[in-house]
Amino acid sequence: MTLGRLFRRASALLFGALAFTGCGSDTVTAPKEIPLDQQTWAAALGVTLSAFTKLPSGVYYLDTTVGTGTTLSGTPTVSVYYAGYLPSGSKFDERARTSASTPIDFPLTGLIEGWRLGMQGMKVGGKRRLLIPPALGYGAGGSGPIPGNANLLFDIDLAGVK
Repeated sequence: MTLGRLFRRASALLFGALAFTGCGSDTVTAPKEIPLDQQTWAAALGVTLSAFTKLPSGVYYLDTTVGTGTTLSGTPTVSVYYAGYLPSGSKFDERARTSASTPIDFPLTGLIEGWRLGMQGMKVGGKRRLLIPPALGYGAGGSGPIPGNANLLFDIDLAGVK
């Protein structure tokens, strides 16, 4: 056996041993899912579930400003300002409307299912709040600062449809 083959074989065995040691049983489990109608929201978020409309999908929405522009349907690219919150009141993401900012464009097909379903019928110039259950958000795995099985609140300002 050549020295090169021996080195490759030893490296493969070492890599396998290291990979195996990382497969312990200390896996992290997601918190239990809380149904949206049982979720407690931080008072600062001003969520009154009875003011929202529940869609068949389980997404809740509330139009805080009804727009006067084009009505969103299907899965176009949308231009939005938005903020996303956890039930604790913690903001995990934002594209704020300021005098110097421009909206961010997203193809609706690239967003979480809760946005695709919850934005239907919204008109340009409108502002809508979405309450999204985990199954239509980031699920049991979460994403970045969003823990697994998190219910989410988004405030969305629809600036355009392309």
